[in-house]
Amino acid sequence: MEAENSWPKRLPLEIWQIVLSQTSPATTRKCLAVSRLFHDLAARIVFSTLRIQFGCWEASYDLLDEPFEGDRGCRSCCVLLHTITDPVFASYVKHLHIYAFADKFTTSEMCGVTKAIGTLSNLRTLRWYTNHRSCILPSDELLEALAATAVCLREYQLPIQCLSALPALKRLPASSLCLYFPEQYSLEEELHWPCDVYRSSFASLLEARRGSLTQLTAPNQAVWECPPHILRGLTHLTIDDVGHSSNLDLISPHCTRLESLQIILHLDFTSELCVALAANPAAFPHLTYLKLLSDDFVDGTRVNAVASFIRPKTKLRCLDFNGQCSTVEELSPVLDAIRSLSDLEILGLDVGLGRFGQETIDLLRCTIPKGVTALRLGLDYDDLAAPGGYSWAELWAGLPKLTFAHIGDVETRSVTSIPDLADAIASLRLVGHCSRFHEVYRADDGVTLGEPWSATKVQFRTVEDFGSKDWEWLMRGHFLP
Repeated sequence: MEAENSWPKRLPLEIWQIVLSQTSPATTRKCLAVSRLFHDLAARIVFSTLRIQFGCWEASYDLLDEPFEGDRGCRSCCVLLHTITDPVFASYVKHLHIYAFADKFTTSEMCGVTKAIGTLSNLRTLRWYTNHRSCILPSDELLEALAATAVCLREYQLPIQCLSALPALKRLPASSLCLYFPEQYSLEEELHWPCDVYRSSFASLLEARRGSLTQLTAPNQAVWECPPHILRGLTHLTIDDVGHSSNLDLISPHCTRLESLQIILHLDFTSELCVALAANPAAFPHLTYLKLLSDDFVDGTRVNAVASFIRPKTKLRCLDFNGQCSTVEELSPVLDAIRSLSDLEILGLDVGLGRFGQETIDLLRCTIPKGVTALRLGLDYDDLAAPGGYSWAELWAGLPKLTFAHIGDVETRSVTSIPDLADAIASLRLVGHCSRFHEVYRADDGVTLGEPWSATKVQFRTVEDFGSKDWEWLMRGHFLP
């Protein structure tokens, strides 16, 4: 019996850690109850990410008429207390996500978060989520505790108002910065407010990270004012709410190392941006990731500008473009450009259709590169062919490496389902349909779907959730109600 109990110890702990990191989340959690050895190994994975929730984010995002919190706040306070009082547990935590959507954030709650952060010496990532309704900001004391403790911090996401605690932010060693607006402004306010208030603080923060900052997400006004020496060090850049789009020409000569570019427009796909894209198609020659998202309708002229920008990017591995209901005919220049990208592995595409049928699937089959490993399709249509009038079989058969697929369609008249996708795509490991995600497991007795992701996990999905930075990148920026 003793020999049977000791056999796991014959392998180095590092090997077991690798094994557990490849198992499903459910299996890893079960390992907590197997033995002390497996508990200690699994705990490092299971508790590496903490999600602390205050308030009802669903109501803040207009997904519920009446807010509810249930026992979320109570559970969060218990987790914070456990973190404060158990240094071993605190040592497991590498990623901390705060969902600050309460109507009121009490002093004791802010104090609890602050004290917990003061124990997280192994913290790598901090993300603070709030929006214009709650607009709860981390206190200066919290940011000071973060700066004093999180010596391993690599990435943070904070409201731009946190620039008021500049001394603390300048001490954070992160190489990836994300600053965002939690409030709503008119177009005129969006274009002028932050630069007037935080111009000098933002410049000072960038200067403090000179030589180490490689990834930046910021509103367009802040990006346009980045010094050339900061731009030259960036490998990843996300420009949010692009205004004065012609300034893209001003920064492109300096972004000589840029590998990932995301342009997110919450207002419209401006003609200025189209001119900037078309005027310099050879800009950013080293891009391997390109994401262009717009809430606005993208017509034929604008699609041509996008296609001319995409086509020279021969190194692209990952492309995500939501043409927002552009018709197949108008989208054809982009589809032609996609066909020319021989190294493409990750693809996201939105297509607007009058009617969905076999001709749509045939078009996708001719467009999607055979080597694609992850695919996001957004399909909008007015009419749907009769059942049996179309088949996905040939499309999926031509994508033998596909491990993640997400289909967003008209949910009341859906063109597919999660079980159908899981059965049809033999290589699939994760499947999504609209706002539902399931891991896919295969055995001799067939296909099994994992438990559905929670609404919070879907809305605030992370690399750790997907187990792949490419899959998380593909779904980033897409609202899934």
